[in-house]
Amino acid sequence: MGQHATTLGPVTDAGPAARAVPSQITRRMTSTRATRLGLLGGSVVATVVLVTVSARHSSMSVALTLVAAACSGALAWLEARQRVLGLHLVVGAIAVVFVVAVLAPPLTSNDLWSYTMYGRMVTAHGVSPYTHVPRDFPGDPFFTRVSPLWRGRASVFGPLWVGWSSLGAGIAGTSALAARLFFQLTAAAAVTAALVLVWRRTRSTAALVFLGLQPAFGAVAINGGHSDVVIGLAILAAALALGRRRAVWAGVLLGAAVLIKITAGLALVGLVLWLWHRSRVRDALVVAAACAATVVVGYLAFLRDSAHVLQSADHTVTVASPWNGIADLVLGSDAGRAWAHPLAPSSFLDGIWLGGTVTVVVLAVVAAWCVARRATDARLSTGVSAAAYQVGAAYSYPWYAAWSLPCLADGHPDPIAWVVWAQATVALAAVKLAAHPNGTFGDVVFRWPLTYLAPPLLLIAFVVTAVRPRRVTRRNSGTEPALGRGPTLGGS
Repeated sequence: MGQHATTLGPVTDAGPAARAVPSQITRRMTSTRATRLGLLGGSVVATVVLVTVSARHSSMSVALTLVAAACSGALAWLEARQRVLGLHLVVGAIAVVFVVAVLAPPLTSNDLWSYTMYGRMVTAHGVSPYTHVPRDFPGDPFFTRVSPLWRGRASVFGPLWVGWSSLGAGIAGTSALAARLFFQLTAAAAVTAALVLVWRRTRSTAALVFLGLQPAFGAVAINGGHSDVVIGLAILAAALALGRRRAVWAGVLLGAAVLIKITAGLALVGLVLWLWHRSRVRDALVVAAACAATVVVGYLAFLRDSAHVLQSADHTVTVASPWNGIADLVLGSDAGRAWAHPLAPSSFLDGIWLGGTVTVVVLAVVAAWCVARRATDARLSTGVSAAAYQVGAAYSYPWYAAWSLPCLADGHPDPIAWVVWAQATVALAAVKLAAHPNGTFGDVVFRWPLTYLAPPLLLIAFVVTAVRPRRVTRRNSGTEPALGRGPTLGGS
């Protein structure tokens, strides 16, 4: 017994090797934190330059988009594996990007000037934006700010957004600054609200980085004052309402999204299929009925005027669409975008539009059906069905990802969420290319992979990740501290 006591006595000196272990852990933690801070700073700097001083269309803007996305994507992936950065640090970085995006004039899109013009048709000219076009009012102080392509188009937005635009136009009067701030602040508020809901649901800095520092969703969508982020907020709120078994509210919220853009109705597919797989047929019927009732009531006074607008929807092909390659092969002229009148009727483009529409519907149903079977709540399947449009349509822009990304943001995003995230990045980089091929080195290097190769590959990846079940592995929670030791960097 005495012999054992001697053996178990205190060790006075463990030797150099034992003393080296704490210093190795410290160095490792310092290196890890420095890497995360570098990625965070790189994302913020690249995004700020992108929305302030970078040219609207240039190879440099493409490069900045890819750098910002690479930094934020890598950071979100690393934080999902093990949390290192604190909430305050991540929120501060996102806030910097958002503030700059609001202060800067719109650089990527002129959509908010179209919103203002449609609103002024109601408040200043006393006509319906569904029966008149901006060109009818060439003396309006905002007319020249509207993109030339849209000066001859009536509003394609639902009555809820037309009403909001009218409110903004009435408040702003003839002040361009007040008009743009109205829509940019609206977008910033919607994105912030979505981030708050995501944080309350996930408690994950990875989810905040995944969503808030995605350049197409955060900075560019806010800078452009896009209605799409409001749609994404409504869709997310609808999915979360189902988690509290508030089927009526889920339907009403989704109906509100449809009253902004009719295509937001794709999210209903994911909601209904998720309920169907859980034998909540009654709730599925209630959601669908509440959504339909909201839309009918909202459109009731405008149905006749707005119907012809929907029938004459834009049938052009956008640069990051999976249909861009075949359209350019058949039509040439940069898939018809370089025509003198790109909106001129074309039977081939009509066929492409029909093919894209069928593809979107099939994608929404098949992908949401597969994902709904494995999803723990309605967010994933809802986001996937909404994302079908941006992935498969002939006409799609990067900020359309705002419909789905709030629902797809998670502490450990599903593989299909990363596909949608990547598609938004590729679409934004493609939009940043020169308006038409110009033969410069940067244009040659970026255009082919971004506009011909990546879009169809991402469409395939979307289908594969939807059909294949996710492999679940044990990993640390996104809310755990760095390396299992000590506080996170930058606060709780």
